[in-house]
Amino acid sequence: MALMFTKKFVVPLSEVTPGYALKPFHMLNMFQDAADGAVEALNPPADYWTNGCGWMLLQYTIRLSKPLMAGDSVTINTGHRPLRDLYSCRRFRFLDDDGTQFGLADSKWCYVDLAKRRPLRMSRVLPQVFMDRAEEVFEPEFIDPAPLERVDLSTKLRVRLGELDVNGHVNNAYYLSWAAEAVPQDVYLSCGIVEADIVYKHEALSGMELLVETQQDGLNFRHRITSGDTLIASFATRWEKVPERRA
Repeated sequence: MALMFTKKFVVPLSEVTPGYALKPFHMLNMFQDAADGAVEALNPPADYWTNGCGWMLLQYTIRLSKPLMAGDSVTINTGHRPLRDLYSCRRFRFLDDDGTQFGLADSKWCYVDLAKRRPLRMSRVLPQVFMDRAEEVFEPEFIDPAPLERVDLSTKLRVRLGELDVNGHVNNAYYLSWAAEAVPQDVYLSCGIVEADIVYKHEALSGMELLVETQQDGLNFRHRITSGDTLIASFATRWEKVPERRA
C-alpha cells in the first residue's frame, strides 16, 4: 500500500555540485516540497494557515542506495502519522521511473506556538484530518548520530538573513548545507551524499556565529554545529563517489 501523496521531480543543473550530484540543501528542499504538497492535499481549513503556529523539524534519518544526479527523475511518495499526540512522523520513499524504491527517509516534527516557541498537543490545535491515518501505517526508523571523538576539520559561519524561512527561523535544509561546508573539497566535488542522520537541537537565528566541526573516517563523517556553548545540531553523513562526467 502506498503512502498518501506523490510528487515527481527532475534534478536540475542549477541544483547540483560541480560533480553533478544533487546538493544536500536541495535534497532536503525536495522533501519539504513533497511535504507541503501532502498538507495542501489534505485541504485543511483556511485558519490552519493563519493560526500563529507552525511545524518545527526535530530529526531526519535518510538512506539512499545511490547519489541523486543531474537529470535524474525521482518520485517521492510521502505520508505521515501522529506519534503520542506530540509529534508527526513523516516518511519519504524515493522511487525511480519504473517504480523501484531506491531510498527512504523518516522525519520527526512538532507543532509549535510560533510566538512562545512551545510545542502543542496536536489533537488540540490541528484539524482532525491531520490525526486520521488514511494511509499505510509505518514504524519510523530513527538513528541518532554518534558524538564526535575528535575534530579533523572545522569552519566558522554566520547565519544570513537569506537563510530564514517564513517562520523567522533558519530553513532546516541549511543545517545540512553547513555540515557540508566542513567536508573536504575533494569529497564535495567528487561525491554525492547517500546517508544522513540529523538531530536538530536548537534554533539558529539571524546573525548567529556558528562553528561547524567534523570528524572524517573515509567517506563517513560526523558533524557538530555549535554557537558558543549551545549545540545547534548534530549529524552523521556518508558520501559515495559519483561517475566522472565526460564532455
